[in-house]
Amino acid sequence: MSLRASAESGLEVLNRTNADGSAVSWLERNWPFVSWAIFLFGSGYLVATRRQRNELWLGWLSVVMYCLHQSEEHAYDLRGWRYSFVPSFNTGPLSVMFEETCAKVETSCPLDPKGVLYVNATVVWVDFSLCTIAASFNPKFLLAISLNWGMCFVNALAGHVMPALLTKSYNPGAVQSAIMAPMALLIIQRSGRPLLCIAYGIIGHWLLVMGVKITFKFQTDEALTMSAFMLFANLVLPLAISHHVATKQSKKSN
Repeated sequence: MSLRASAESGLEVLNRTNADGSAVSWLERNWPFVSWAIFLFGSGYLVATRRQRNELWLGWLSVVMYCLHQSEEHAYDLRGWRYSFVPSFNTGPLSVMFEETCAKVETSCPLDPKGVLYVNATVVWVDFSLCTIAASFNPKFLLAISLNWGMCFVNALAGHVMPALLTKSYNPGAVQSAIMAPMALLIIQRSGRPLLCIAYGIIGHWLLVMGVKITFKFQTDEALTMSAFMLFANLVLPLAISHHVATKQSKKSN
């Protein structure tokens, strides 16, 4: 049973068990503060290298900006509420997508601390970073950076800004999203393929939803299932799309 969002509900989620019955670990409780540290140190790096702004710089900017996003969602939101995104989402307008999935679930559903950790750490710390590193070795992967910004745009707009406008209320991550959404839109427009980036962002979120539903329906290992889905959705897929587009362009120019 999901808790109503309140100043205490995030702490109550952390004091319960995960969907698989396991106790919430120290890392599942405290990973958002790692994101906060990445944001702080990453911001320093970006400021120091601001004169060298290029596609790779924008790749690291996506990591830094999303870590700030995670901090507002899962550390402390702007009201000072701890870990408030999970209960907010589980009882918010987007939870309608999981009504059937969560109908008979007694724990935090569809989001719980374990799933949230593995989704966020995989997508941002691992996938966004590896896409940027891959692009530094092979320019055919540069579009993957813009595709990741498409993921940022869809999340910020559909996951936070629109729900805030529709409900006329704050949700954890909404303020950062109001900054990230226009920033992401500007970056994907510069890529020359904004519609592809947005379409990819939608597909990436659809795969996230499917991963959650499969985890609950078939009682699969949550950490393994969500990590696998996110590695495919946000690392393999954008790199494959980027390489395909670059190869196609190269053949046309020849």
